[in-house]
Amino acid sequence: MGHFRKAVLMAALTSAAIAQAEVVSANKSIVVLQPQDLPQAAQVNGQSMALHVLENGLTYLYVEQQAGQLAIFDITNPAHIQSVAQVKLNASGAFDFGETVNNSAILVSFHDGTGAAILDLRKPKSPVLSPAATFLDGTRTEKLGSFGLVMANETKDPGMHVARDYSIVDTSNPGAPQLLDTVKHVKKELVNESMGTTYLLGEEGLTVVRRPAVELTERQQSTYSN
Repeated sequence: MGHFRKAVLMAALTSAAIAQAEVVSANKSIVVLQPQDLPQAAQVNGQSMALHVLENGLTYLYVEQQAGQLAIFDITNPAHIQSVAQVKLNASGAFDFGETVNNSAILVSFHDGTGAAILDLRKPKSPVLSPAATFLDGTRTEKLGSFGLVMANETKDPGMHVARDYSIVDTSNPGAPQLLDTVKHVKKELVNESMGTTYLLGEEGLTVVRRPAVELTERQQSTYSN
């Protein structure tokens, strides 16, 4: 199949994905997937989330829910987000994701002030949490080469979260901007720059804001490089 036919096929698939979406901007440059448009596991109120990109190109989104339960989603294709697993971690309670460690682990900090731990992602569908340790709990973290961290403890209020309402606005017509959606009480925002996708963790669960043109460009570049 030639590059042109591949591009046409990708464009057709992208249009089909947009047609099924709940909220779309006037020029179809923005697609909002609300919690009800996503797998059921995404409709649970969460506290924090993190992205993890594997060497084979697969991308996972980890969402901390219900004081230590981890919902795992395959977000490699933002138009077809899949629930991969729900894992109950051996955690003392709710936690926040922090610094990436060794490209195969993520530092997490517990709200109850018991310290921090490392989430081992070498088996990305079956992550394992190390025991909590107070020496891991720092408000400023810097990598020390590939296998170390420098952590600074500063005064902080454990478990304090500032929730904000996010408005998603279509500005394709500057003279008449349109409100596409309002996501209430967002605790966490993540952006996957390569796909142009924004993930918002609000009171009703996960909301995904897609940019199909960026997704198409990324897939085209990936196809040409193969």
